[in-house]
Amino acid sequence: MKTNPNIRLLSSTSKFDKLPPHQKTLYPMSLRVVRIKIGEERYESLVTNLPSNEFSTADLKKLYHLRWGIETAFRELKYTLGMNWFHAKKKELIKQEIIARFIMYNFSMQIAMGVEIKKNSTQYLYQINYTRAFSICREYFKHPKCPVEDLIQNFILPVRPNRGDQRKIKVKPFVGFLYRIA
Repeated sequence: MKTNPNIRLLSSTSKFDKLPPHQKTLYPMSLRVVRIKIGEERYESLVTNLPSNEFSTADLKKLYHLRWGIETAFRELKYTLGMNWFHAKKKELIKQEIIARFIMYNFSMQIAMGVEIKKNSTQYLYQINYTRAFSICREYFKHPKCPVEDLIQNFILPVRPNRGDQRKIKVKPFVGFLYRIA
């Protein structure tokens, strides 16, 4: 089997919960790699299991574009609300932290989406700085009398269409719990 180029073996340490434990049967999986042009000399490679006879490259490009809002929401959850580290070790407590952060995210987005941005006669349209909005909403729970909507209105960012930024990919190290000992 190892010499067959159509079969890829998973290592024994990788998690693959599609099969019951200790089952030795094969799990057929077909994937395709699609390369999409996103700029003059820039390409993005997508790996999908969508069939090529139903989804063309143009369809995948549209789907990938629609997914951008989901990706930015995950980025906000991960970095702004701290979903890339947890205070607990137990699975149940980690789930509790995740649920609490989802509730905080939904609360903050509900407040931020209700804030009206004042229109100016400037070059750009403006949008809310969601990172600041999340921290303002978090501060609201500590001091309920703070004027949340007024503070959020003070932190706005210009919308710059067709702006590109080079992707910065680096491996994140594991954050251990040894800091608790000190």
